[in-house]
Amino acid sequence: MFNKTLLAAVTATLMVGASFNASADDNQGSGKITFTGEVISAPCSIAPGDEDQTIKLGEVADTVLNTAGQYSLPVPVTIHLQDCILSDGTNTIDKVKVTFTSPGVDATDPNLMKNTYEGNVGGASGVGVRLLDAGSNKVTLGTPVTVAFTTTNAYQELNFQARMESLTNNATPGNLKAQANYVLDYK
Repeated sequence: MFNKTLLAAVTATLMVGASFNASADDNQGSGKITFTGEVISAPCSIAPGDEDQTIKLGEVADTVLNTAGQYSLPVPVTIHLQDCILSDGTNTIDKVKVTFTSPGVDATDPNLMKNTYEGNVGGASGVGVRLLDAGSNKVTLGTPVTVAFTTTNAYQELNFQARMESLTNNATPGNLKAQANYVLDYK
């Protein structure tokens, strides 16, 4: 009886071990995916990724920025709206007001976002970032910019631009980082 019990225990142990090894051998990688988002009360959804964008302004020569009245070429900044329901059959939403703000602005020009790298190791000095509307007009931070919807399509684009600007024509080489926040108000 003892031998049969011992044999059963050894067999069970071998089977569990074989099962564990087969399972461990099948695992050739693993990971985790975390999903985040937010439900908002609005007629349009902001396309995934556009709620937290990084716009690359490129590598701009200091000679361009240090020439009076010069700045970098503007780079497109687009906020994509999707799943828009702009009409309920009676009322139609035909525009949105976009208000940009920034946690850091230049002391002499409150509409020029300052370089938050300035003063840090590797940071450029004497340069900031300017937002422009689709018509290349300077955006006044804190003041709504009205963007008309030409159709009631479910997909809309809010087009803006950004460029580097020298504060006093004395930009020095280094990294640049500035932040703009935006709020949408549909009308």
